[in-house]
Amino acid sequence: MSSSKDILARGKYVLVSPEAGPGSTITDGAVLISEGRITEVGDYTNLKKEHTQALEKGDGKQLLMPGLIDGHSHGSGLSSVQCGKPFDYLENLLLDWAYLPPIDPELRTALSAVKHIRNGCTTMHLNYWGEEPNLVENARKCIEGARSAGIRLAYSPGGRNMNRLALDEEEFIRTLPADLHKAVVPMVDYDKGAFVDQYLALFDELYRHFNGEETRVLLGPSWTQGCTDDFLLRVKEKADTLGKVPIHLHTLQTPVQKAYGLKKHGKSLVAHLDDLGLLGENLVLGHAVFVSASDIELLARSHASITHHPSCNLAVRNGIAPVYELVKAGVNVALGIDDKAFNDDEDAIQELRVIHKLHRVPGFDLAHTPALDARTVLQMGMVNAARVCGFRGEIGELRPGMKADVILVDLGEVLGDFGESTAPPDMDIAELFIHRAKGSHVNTVIIGGRVVMENRRILSLDLRALSREARAQAARPLSAEQKAFADLLQKVKPYYQAWYRSWEDLEYTPFYVMNSRK
Repeated sequence: MSSSKDILARGKYVLVSPEAGPGSTITDGAVLISEGRITEVGDYTNLKKEHTQALEKGDGKQLLMPGLIDGHSHGSGLSSVQCGKPFDYLENLLLDWAYLPPIDPELRTALSAVKHIRNGCTTMHLNYWGEEPNLVENARKCIEGARSAGIRLAYSPGGRNMNRLALDEEEFIRTLPADLHKAVVPMVDYDKGAFVDQYLALFDELYRHFNGEETRVLLGPSWTQGCTDDFLLRVKEKADTLGKVPIHLHTLQTPVQKAYGLKKHGKSLVAHLDDLGLLGENLVLGHAVFVSASDIELLARSHASITHHPSCNLAVRNGIAPVYELVKAGVNVALGIDDKAFNDDEDAIQELRVIHKLHRVPGFDLAHTPALDARTVLQMGMVNAARVCGFRGEIGELRPGMKADVILVDLGEVLGDFGESTAPPDMDIAELFIHRAKGSHVNTVIIGGRVVMENRRILSLDLRALSREARAQAARPLSAEQKAFADLLQKVKPYYQAWYRSWEDLEYTPFYVMNSRK
């Protein structure tokens, strides 16, 4: 017998788990939700008879499935393009972004969270970058912004204690003319050890106040190449002390970063992390575009993870991560949108479709080189991403006892071309979802048993009002101080570009052969 507060969510198809197997999809099924958790999964008719008091959600024609999970974002709210800065090489953008207008962290996170929700995401990992003095206040604002939207949150503070201006920055500034050298010295002259103390104090503060059942606080130093060995080792020590808290590191995102590792350590950045003892089940590498075959072996052997951001990698000219090879080796690959999805809409469904299509690589072994199937890709946006967000085994599937994060997807357009309301015989609904669904097809979103969107209407916050306020803040003139700083970086930029151009003597043997010069 259920109470009037229980929810019975029903679907024409219930995708219980992205992993294939008996019971992974139920036709005409339902999920009973009580006190924020899934209590029963099964046949709709039987569950309806047993739980007559439960509030019913779903019209019986939809796909009921676990909510999607963004394993790597920065909560920008408005994209770089929306703020007037088109995408370019990441290294160029790191200077150009100095012109981005400041938007209140609570507002931009709330806007980002609402965009995620309306496209079927029920959890997001927010890595907040910054070295400014008010990081504690800004972190609190980010967390409160996400909570006000109703999304489940994993939060990690970012930060670098070296190479903030450029990689190998102390050598780089020696290449500058005297006037620019003098101007940028304060940008590279900072106390690297003191920053580590400040970072860990910030993490401790956030972990103490916010880490719990509904929110996870993770460790997220911004870059492997932006952290001293001492910083990385102290982060590992902290993670181990707290029971293997996930550690997120942007790593090998660009060829420049690959070159830096070889130049600095005489080996890959992944191999250097292995030397330090960081490789393990709780390590998550963001992007990992320029990993080598030996790096993949290390990641697989240590049971580490990567977050894959296909649209972002294309937008900022990173390249294409060898996800096919990573998956084949057994590396845990999780979805990451990184605030750069096509259309600036945080559409996790279309992002999964990009993964599905981008890694369908050509070859000659037609019998033994299968493409990534839909369920493998769905795992990246569900169970694999749950793991990197610190919610392993708690979300990403519809199992009794798990947190009730579910979405209902309208199937009219997904199935419409077939002229009927059911999938073709022997066609897995997961394949149809990956091939044809869009974020705009998500009708209802339930997070922790709370309905946060129904009939495409967000119930927590006003998306239009959030967007309007964010755009108003973005339209304000930059302060004289920010503009002067951004202008200085533009004067440095030609020297910065020449600095990296001198590193281009790497030899490449790509994993994917996409075309042929000869």
